[in-house]
Amino acid sequence: MNESRRFSRFLIWLLAAVLLGSALVVATVVAIDPYRLYQVVQLPGWSPLRPAPEHFQEEIKLTLARKLQANVVVLGNSRAEWGFDPSHLATGPGKDGVVPYNLAISGSGIHTSRSELAYLRSVQAMPQRVVMGMEFLDFPVDGGAKPPAQVKEGFPIDGVKWRFDTLFSMTALADSLTAIRVQRGLEAPLVTANGFNPMLEYAKYARDEGYYAIFRQRAEEYAATFQRRPRQLAYRASGTSPAWDDLRAILALAGKDKRVMQLVIYPYHAQMLALFEQTGLWPLFEQWKQRLAEEVAQAQRDYPDSQISLWDFSGFSSYQCEPIPAKGDRRTSTRWYWEAGHFKNALGQRVLERLNLGLVDPQAPAQFPGVLLTPANLQQDRQRIAEERATCLQAQPAIFAEAQALAARAAKAGP
Repeated sequence: MNESRRFSRFLIWLLAAVLLGSALVVATVVAIDPYRLYQVVQLPGWSPLRPAPEHFQEEIKLTLARKLQANVVVLGNSRAEWGFDPSHLATGPGKDGVVPYNLAISGSGIHTSRSELAYLRSVQAMPQRVVMGMEFLDFPVDGGAKPPAQVKEGFPIDGVKWRFDTLFSMTALADSLTAIRVQRGLEAPLVTANGFNPMLEYAKYARDEGYYAIFRQRAEEYAATFQRRPRQLAYRASGTSPAWDDLRAILALAGKDKRVMQLVIYPYHAQMLALFEQTGLWPLFEQWKQRLAEEVAQAQRDYPDSQISLWDFSGFSSYQCEPIPAKGDRRTSTRWYWEAGHFKNALGQRVLERLNLGLVDPQAPAQFPGVLLTPANLQQDRQRIAEERATCLQAQPAIFAEAQALAARAAKAGP
């Protein structure tokens, strides 16, 4: 009998400990609020930075965009998430009442952008203006393969699991502790209140290892990846692909609601464009831009009351031709790029300022030479890029020589 009572008391205490521990985890997560989902406790003097979530990024960002009532958004992958601080979309004349948010998600493709925009429209939160980064590498397919099955419709944010895990999980607790460490200067993957990732961890790595190491490591990865990329933009059986279908759906969402949609061809560094050349992707890159321009032109005809445009920021200008610091040099910093595939906020600001100006006067001169791309000026744009390339090659021949060597090594290594 006594044994039974002792065991019962043990179970009661065990249950109480579990419940108390669970309550403490929930209370800690709600109070520290690592993802800004609750905003119950306002901690004075805290940095606006929070840990960049590893999971449920789409769900968290969409929730925060709705809470802020964002009416100007950025869509895209890591290039947009790390390079476009949306606060630059709220500056200048006529920007009163603008609430910007960066919905771009690292590692995502164009289907995620479509899903995010469709969700916002479904809950009557469609933004007035969308700036969307266009990733060339989302589009190449094996034209002879069977087209993939249609992606199941639905919005991840409508699920329950992500809400539970962001409140009661070891990951949420760990991110809460990281949020505390951020207040003490921790350099980690972080995100601002408007969805922008300032890439503080790259800054730390650059100080420790130097920018050459970052450029080199990523360039080796790019060269190997580019060698394996297919060389078609659509499946022969259908004449299209999921990426093109997603793009048309995005343009239709903006067009039907008469919104401003500015598509952005990213300002890849000269090293990345040289890798396109050396791995045989350059002709496909130009075909992709031509088809993009044609798709946008069709959308403009279908939705004449909307403001849909395509801006080409690719090329070899003095920005993209930024010198790569020498091997072993840990003192020299770059101004415009983290590495060839990711530009810094400083360059992203120039791009966004060009887009702001483009709403007023697309032909007005700007600091960054973005081009309003149409089927009519494609050849002129190619000539611009060729001239810039010649100047860049003369100024920075090492960029092209290293790209050639990396591509040759990647080809020799094989798939």
